[in-house]
Amino acid sequence: MVQSPRYFSSVKLLRGQCTTDTLHGVMFNISFHRESCNRRDFITAAGVLVVGGVLSCSRKEQIPSKQAHNQILQIPTTPITMRVRIGKTRDPSGCTINGDHISRTARGWELSQVSKVLLETTDRGVAWINTGSHTFSISEKTNRITGKISLHPREDISTHAFDVVAHVPMESYLPGVIAGELFSHWHPNTFAAQAVAARSYASAQHLQRKTSSHFDVTDGPSSQVFLGDVTLEVAHRAVLETKGVVLTWKNTIVPAYYSACCGGLAATAFDAISNSPLHNIDPLLGRAGKDVCTSLAVHKWSIERSHRHLRKRLTKWANTTTDLPFKQLRSIQSITPAQTNKHGRPTTLQVVDQKNTVHIIGASQFVRAANTTYPTLPSPNPRLWSSNLIATRVGATVELRGRGMGHGVGLCQYGSQILAGKNKSWESILFRYYPNVALGTIKS
Repeated sequence: MVQSPRYFSSVKLLRGQCTTDTLHGVMFNISFHRESCNRRDFITAAGVLVVGGVLSCSRKEQIPSKQAHNQILQIPTTPITMRVRIGKTRDPSGCTINGDHISRTARGWELSQVSKVLLETTDRGVAWINTGSHTFSISEKTNRITGKISLHPREDISTHAFDVVAHVPMESYLPGVIAGELFSHWHPNTFAAQAVAARSYASAQHLQRKTSSHFDVTDGPSSQVFLGDVTLEVAHRAVLETKGVVLTWKNTIVPAYYSACCGGLAATAFDAISNSPLHNIDPLLGRAGKDVCTSLAVHKWSIERSHRHLRKRLTKWANTTTDLPFKQLRSIQSITPAQTNKHGRPTTLQVVDQKNTVHIIGASQFVRAANTTYPTLPSPNPRLWSSNLIATRVGATVELRGRGMGHGVGLCQYGSQILAGKNKSWESILFRYYPNVALGTIKS
């Protein structure tokens, strides 16, 4: 949902391979960490697994009421404790917390040691672990978390499945978010702007989900990254400097989406995320003009895919839907924008086959289809970085050329870093990327 530059792997750019750029005295390390990419799969980082579903071709005709936004996202009057799903176990191996192996069977919770790690069990089988500093390990992930932890049975999946949820006060939660979202050497004002955006996004998620789910956010792709307890000083300073500050619109919280690089043209949340009334507000309808991120080589990319495999992937994906025309697609000659938003960013694409038949698909849907994994096809690599793209057939391959990394809604992190290097304040950075927004405060 929110996409950071730290979680994109190496990509072939139109201007060459990723390098280190210097702009206005600020270093931009735009090489990407492979180990980080394992943690943040691109499908979600490209904004294709999002709350509310993907764009349909007819959505622009829908005019939802803004009253729902006012009802749901009123500025809270009490401090927020974020409920972060830091893990989920779906097999009998379970996980470890502070060295205790915890698993769940039909008989209930089981621990590997005799220590009284479980504080209480509710009538719904939820187990609570005492507030404190905990080392949590599941699969290949190990984090240090300070807070209370709850274990939620997922009997809808199996008798041994459960979710692990950390309960962390907002201001303690945020350093672990922005430390994971930005490169550690980036400008303090970039970190401060990111802290406000992350606080606003998290607050909105909490308000929407507090009565309907046992967690507000995850610690990775479906929400925003959370590394647990971190020692990065610039992250802690940014959270302290902006303590309690959130983005508001008409006295409500703005769900402040952000991405690594908008590629120069802003997306709107109504087009790129979903047609929820929460997205049909001025701050999420995109800023005008070309963004400063276009001065960096990283804003452009080019990849090649096997024509045969891409065509089959589109067809297979279309077979799972009822309203797309790709079931009989036999070739791909070109892909170009069919419709754009008011800023010029594609919202739908047209795929032209060798018979010059035009097939229309939502831009976000195309990325989702192109990046979907199927057991009968090779892995969809290299992955598409954004839906702002065009493509042409070159022999047995399709060459795709695009701009940006992520959905392009709201804050552009590379653009923010450029602006911070020009001595722009974190407030002015936020006002640029979220039009007509105001700054408010929540209790902490």
